Amino acid sequence: MPLELRQIRHILALADHGSFARAAVALRLSQPALSRSIQGVEQQVGAALFVRSSAGIVPTDIGRVLVQRGREVVQAAEDLEREILGDRRSQASQIAVGGGPYPVESIVSAALARYLGANPRVGVRIQVGNWDELLRRLRTRELEFFVAEVSTLEAEHDLEIQSLTEHPLFFVARSGHPLAGRGDITTVDTFAFPFVALSRIPPRILEPVLKAQREASDMAAATRAFPAAECNSLAAVKRIVAGSDAITAVTLSCIEEEIEDRTLTLLGSEPWLSARYGLVGLKGQPLSAAAEDFRDFVIDAGSEASLAEDRLRAAWSSASGALDPVRSATTPRRV
Repeated sequence: MPLELRQIRHILALADHGSFARAAVALRLSQPALSRSIQGVEQQVGAALFVRSSAGIVPTDIGRVLVQRGREVVQAAEDLEREILGDRRSQASQIAVGGGPYPVESIVSAALARYLGANPRVGVRIQVGNWDELLRRLRTRELEFFVAEVSTLEAEHDLEIQSLTEHPLFFVARSGHPLAGRGDITTVDTFAFPFVALSRIPPRILEPVLKAQREASDMAAATRAFPAAECNSLAAVKRIVAGSDAITAVTLSCIEEEIEDRTLTLLGSEPWLSARYGLVGLKGQPLSAAAEDFRDFVIDAGSEASLAEDRLRAAWSSASGALDPVRSATTPRRV
């Protein structure tokens, strides 16, 4: 896999600043995200690029070669954009991108917060929708790209899909919910209560959910509408769940504040319960320079969200054991 210009810039920043902390600040990244990016390049080239010394972080022999060549590549890219493409970055007044409800709340909004500060001359329009709506808008050129669940789009031959980090989803209910605090919850147990969906449920998740529902011994649970409600506003879904016995499923980064203030509580998860986000564009349809820049911010935000979710999961698991995954009725083991 060839190195991306974004990765080369990360390497140059670390070489210039000699510190992950200072380079991360210059790049507007977290230190873990920068470290992850550098490690990814090292895995690609099969060798360490930097070592610690009394002078700080310094390049290895291979790292120095990559830094030297990288500067040439970055300079050539900037010259090309300025001289041949007419510096589209400064000329672009607006870009339009899309996102599913989950990634907009947890990734795209974080990317946009940083992008706006670095690109004051560019306006960004974010359109929120399910993957089929976003696909239609992409094909009619209303969007340059979108971020969404990609498992339903992989057979579309006209799309360019770049997979992002997979994000686990967790069943969530209000604090004080009848299922809260129980250690023997099964997926079937959740069907005794209404389920509120933030977006359309992809088939790869819907199939095991409905299978578990058919196995419910309680007729009311087995015949309950699923989902009971669908709303693409995370704020509205949170209010519904906090004010009723309804259950939803979200990524941890979407409910960090509610977990901390104990408005909501985690019931558990399943191995198949996750969000597979990806960047989706049209093959043969180049992005504007501004959209390319924003795409890089989205990639970095996705990596940081994944790291934050890992920390949240570890912290709450050690504190209360509340993150023991929900097991399905067909799974005899405790996970």
